[in-house]
Amino acid sequence: RERYRARRDVLKAAVENAGFTVDHSEAGLYLWATRGEDSRVTQGWLAERGILAAPGDFYGPAGTKHVRMALTATDERIAAAAARL
Repeated sequence: RERYRARRDVLKAAVENAGFTVDHSEAGLYLWATRGEDSRVTQGWLAERGILAAPGDFYGPAGTKHVRMALTATDERIAAAAARL
């Protein structure tokens, strides 16, 4: 549990510093993040930086402006993604 909390802290701070808002992500293995634009646009922006995220519209209409970022990668990969943001 502590490992995921530490990953969450690192990635959440980086995502927010990059201009995202993190919603509905108090616990669990994912961050739901938005820049207020279509999730596919955000997904592309992240992909250009080598960061894999799922478009929120895949999970239903409520996710059309969010991406889902997993906290299941290794600590090193989470840190690398945070650095790329």
